[in-house]
Amino acid sequence: MDQGTLVGLQIEEGQRLIDRLAREDIAVTAACWAKESESRQWFLYLATPLVGEDGATRSAYRRVNMVIREMQKEGFAIDPFEIKLIGPHDPMARDMLTEGGSRLARTPTRFRGNRLGELTVEEAYIYAPPVPTPKLVQ
Repeated sequence: MDQGTLVGLQIEEGQRLIDRLAREDIAVTAACWAKESESRQWFLYLATPLVGEDGATRSAYRRVNMVIREMQKEGFAIDPFEIKLIGPHDPMARDMLTEGGSRLARTPTRFRGNRLGELTVEEAYIYAPPVPTPKLVQ
């Protein structure tokens, strides 16, 4: 991806991934594309309870990457190395929820600050908080 600007395709693909993870029963409590100030690269940050309270991410990445591999067979355009998983209690996740847009918005809200949690960002686009998926009673 062009590291200077975030293209519409990446925003759409991010939403596609969030929706697919929800269908696979992988909760995403907050999400955003953030252009990190230090590296000047864009990353899709996903806050998920799969990340342990201690910050352990190995099993979380394993589950998310399984979904991504399946989506790549369908033409999914985000490289797994562009995705970073964080826990829902991470300060960045809390800031994403605070700054996130309306649940009715289908496009992310542009973040005009310079920090999300402890991360210094040049730009960010925060997805609307996910709508909980109702569980079927059997």
